[in-house]
Amino acid sequence: MIMKKFNLIYLVAILICVLLLYSLFFKADSTVTFYGFADNKETEISMENAIEVEKIFVTVGQKVEKGSPLLNVISATLPIKTSDVEYKIEELQTKYNLWKSDLDWRILQYEIELKEQTSKIQSQIDQLKIKLNNNKELSKKIKSINLMDSESNEIINPSQVKLASLELELKQTQEIIRTQINNLKSERFAQNNPLLSEIRALEAQLDHYKKRKRDELILAPSDGLIGNVHCKEGEKIASFGALISFYEESPNLVVGYIHEELILKININDSISIFSSSRPDIQNKGVVKTLGSRIVEIPPRLRKIKELKTFGREIIIEIPSDNPFLQKEKVILNLVY
Repeated sequence: MIMKKFNLIYLVAILICVLLLYSLFFKADSTVTFYGFADNKETEISMENAIEVEKIFVTVGQKVEKGSPLLNVISATLPIKTSDVEYKIEELQTKYNLWKSDLDWRILQYEIELKEQTSKIQSQIDQLKIKLNNNKELSKKIKSINLMDSESNEIINPSQVKLASLELELKQTQEIIRTQINNLKSERFAQNNPLLSEIRALEAQLDHYKKRKRDELILAPSDGLIGNVHCKEGEKIASFGALISFYEESPNLVVGYIHEELILKININDSISIFSSSRPDIQNKGVVKTLGSRIVEIPPRLRKIKELKTFGREIIIEIPSDNPFLQKEKVILNLVY
């Protein structure tokens, strides 16, 4: 009698386990029920080039509005590039100044030569004119010489010929030297000088680098919350290194886990009913957007029996942005097929 009672207890226990397992994984009404939690897409902010963090304006968990400054950074190579350009500009500026000084000196030498040559020839002209005037006065006093006859006979006076030659020499000398001066001045003040053009190009490049340093602000892509700050002020970060993780304040997706025996029941674009596990009156609809590519262990929080290790497939469900769920809130997911 005791043996029969004992066997009956075992039979009832086995039956309860079978019913329990059945209720865990199967529904008679063609409804698949599984669990998940409300979450959102976390945006990891990074830069495509190596940078140095100058200033951090936010802290973990801080709420920010779209366009709010998050970080002020500069390219890690920018100071080196800036210094290199400044050195090149200084080097070219020295060459340009030496070139200008050389031209200024040559112009000055020509101007000195112009004064000396002008003074020298003009002195000969003045002396010759004095001599001609003296000779003319003397000739007036000599009665025997008929000046009118001399002029009418067009007697060529050697002194007059020399005077005309000196005046022509003075004019030509001045023209030659002034042409040299003008050519040097045109070269000296030309705006298309190769050195000057190179300096201007480098100055424009330097302004660009300085502007990049001023304008390299990273702004919040939308209203949301700061997840993690992965950097420190003064720290150098490699290309595409994580700087800040940012996510929207309201969850925009649900991460669910469906038991591995039911994975064939669900497909992309399936409509899912979503209920809050702690607030039965809160519900919404979602659409399956991504199916995990492997079987993983279902988190204890999302198991019907925490102690019973189960495996399944991760599913990402997109939900409206104006949904009533809280971040990381546990939800019940129903799929009717």
